[in-house]
Amino acid sequence: MRATIKDIAAETGFSVTTISLVLNGKGYKISDETKNQILAKARELNYRPNQLAVSLVKRQSKTIGFIVPDISNVYFANMARAIDEACRENGWSVILCNTNDNYDRDREYIDLLADKGADGIVFIMAKDNTREMAAEEIDYLESIHIPYVVVDRIPELRNCPAVGTDHEIGGYLAARHLLSLGHRRIACVVGPHATQMDSEARYHGYCRAMEEAGIPVDERLVCAGEYTQEGGAAAVEKLISQDFTAIFACNDASAYGVCRKLKEYRKKVPEDVSVVGYDDVFYARMLEVPLTTIRQQVREMGREAVRLLLKQIREHKRPESKVIFAPELVVRESTARIQPS
Repeated sequence: MRATIKDIAAETGFSVTTISLVLNGKGYKISDETKNQILAKARELNYRPNQLAVSLVKRQSKTIGFIVPDISNVYFANMARAIDEACRENGWSVILCNTNDNYDRDREYIDLLADKGADGIVFIMAKDNTREMAAEEIDYLESIHIPYVVVDRIPELRNCPAVGTDHEIGGYLAARHLLSLGHRRIACVVGPHATQMDSEARYHGYCRAMEEAGIPVDERLVCAGEYTQEGGAAAVEKLISQDFTAIFACNDASAYGVCRKLKEYRKKVPEDVSVVGYDDVFYARMLEVPLTTIRQQVREMGREAVRLLLKQIREHKRPESKVIFAPELVVRESTARIQPS
């Protein structure tokens, strides 16, 4: 059984009030000798404050929830680490809620965190959300009056506190890089862009770069990759009968699947096909052919999300603005100038 303030009082002979003041750092008029005795006994008894009781008094649990779609995805794992670091630096804790990219679990975890007394939520929506579903989730968060920040998958239909990347610029940089190397038949392995805002924006950036170069987008060269290795490999199966010299995959996991499947077809990267990914996760530089990719500022985004959330909690005021980070092209060995046939 955990030690209580009453146990320390029984052991030291000091009053519960005196001990409470010392342990809460408010014993300004209490002698150093008394303070030292109380603190020594607290350490001896392994005393830890009851955080539930503290939160009831202060009306603050110093805990936030992080709702993440898929913690096995390296991108989201890196985000979780950044959020945890920022919380620890500020004396806060994180409850991690993994939804497996399921919309229904989004709502379940919002309710659970509210019921558990979390002070706020950092929220990355499940990929099966439609725009209407995303708007409903924002309306629900507003209705229960819990501070929140949406990260990465930002709904277009609601003005809400959010942190993200300019994904259209990211897709544009990827396609423009391939165009600068002389490629004209550039395939695009998209995510679930029919419903997901970030994937659609990357695709729009790709289209804009192609249009600027005077090259119509060939829909036969556009395949869904679902942001997974398996999806990337399946996309190559569909594309292999088409004429292409380069592939832009809308995340690094699908780019890895693309490279793996191209090898099975005896297509060399980049000699036969140049490949660009998106995210710059840690293994991108460790692949057999290091991957050219679009780097997101994941650590900075996570830390900014925590800053915005804690500001809301402390000031009891919701910021209206979004913080959007610029992506960066990282050139490695998976792309090369097109070889004359």
